[in-house]
Amino acid sequence: MPKDEESGWVEPDIIVNGRALTFAECMAVRVAVSSFRMGLTSPAMRKGLGVGLADGYDHHLACVELLMLVPR
Repeated sequence: MPKDEESGWVEPDIIVNGRALTFAECMAVRVAVSSFRMGLTSPAMRKGLGVGLADGYDHHLACVELLMLVPR
């Protein structure tokens, strides 16, 4: 797991196209996933996407968050 030596904070292992992301890149992906999922709570955003697509995004982002945040 990528680790910030100064703070001790760790991020999930994320590999994109065969390359392991750095600590900062993993943090950026984790924050982006969580932020987009929080945005899906907005009725305006849900309406703009359509309920089916918004529900699908929410479901799959929840699965990704679980993989990133729960140690295995």
